[in-house]
Parts: sequence; structure tokens; C-alpha cells
Amino acid sequence: MIKKLLLVLIIIGFLLSAAGCGSDEPAVVEEDTITVEVTNNTEDIIISWAAFFGPNLDEWGEDMLGDEVIEPGEAYAFVLPEGEYNMALFTYELYVVYSEWEITGDRSIEVGGEGKVPVLIENKLDKDIALVFISPSESDDWGEDLLGHDVILAETGGRIFFLDPGTYDVMAIDVDTEVIFDVREMEIDSRRVFRVE
Repeated sequence: MIKKLLLVLIIIGFLLSAAGCGSDEPAVVEEDTITVEVTNNTEDIIISWAAFFGPNLDEWGEDMLGDEVIEPGEAYAFVLPEGEYNMALFTYELYVVYSEWEITGDRSIEVGGEGKVPVLIENKLDKDIALVFISPSESDDWGEDLLGHDVILAETGGRIFFLDPGTYDVMAIDVDTEVIFDVREMEIDSRRVFRVE
């Protein structure tokens, strides 16, 4: 009888310690998370702001980098509670360098890349830019809109795209579906700025 009682007490003690009870340390509960790793493969662009929208975030919210930045050649991992997120990465000037919608799992993101040329489109108009097309000049097709869900905000907005060196046609369309910028056969072999005004 004593042996049975002793065995029951040992089992109860084991179960309590496994559950985190009976000790000063709280039980560790691992929350399901996703990791979004960003690698900055640009030559001289600093990613200084990262905004996310997702579960438990009522709006785009605060900068998820805080006091950190992602320098050229560096990587940074954002660990977030499981869910669906929209994300945008910005420079100090608040130009968007990357955005993605509906992230639901681990992602590895590369900004820039070896040999890629940064092309900035600045919007100085009083209307948002809704569509941007950049196509090799020899192509008969504009391809897909490069902004996706994004817009380039009126008056202060800018978006950086990364292209292989070459000759391109560039077109931008505002929210009223008006073509506001159309440049053909532009040689892009170094950093380029297109100011829409």
C-alpha cells in the first residue's frame, strides 16, 4: 500500500514539474511565429523603416526596425506572431524599396541584387501614381504593373525599383487612369531618377 502511494506521489510530482507547477519558473509556452528575413543586397541604400500590417495591428503602425537599420550587405529577421501580414520597407527619405502583401509564412526577401541598378520614380504631382510599367524597349509587351497593391503617394512619394542594366521604356499612370509619364528607349546602366511633375 505504501509503495502504491509513493508511486502515485512520484507520478503527481513529475506531472506538476512537467506542467511548470511547483517551481519558481513559469511554464514556457511557445507561440507559433513566422520569420521574415530581409537581406539588403544594394550597394549603398540603407533600409531604415519597416512597416507591417497584420493581426493585432490596427494600422500600419510603428517602425518595426526601431533604432536599427539594415545596411548594404546586412540581413535582419523579423519574427512575428503567426498570421497574414502586409509589409513595406523604406529608405530614410521614405522611398519604398520593397513591399509585399499577404505574407502568411516564413519568407526570405532580397532587396536589390548583384549588378542591379536602382531606379527611383518620384511623384511630385497632386495625384497618386497607381500603375508603373518598366519594360525592355525591344519587348512588345509592357508586362505587369510593378506597384501591385501599392501607389506612389502624391507630392512626396517615391519608389525604387531594381533593374538589370539595359534599355527600357517607362510609363506611369495616375489614379484617374491618365498616362502621366511615358519615356521610351531610356538607357539605364547606373542610378536613375525619374521625377514625375
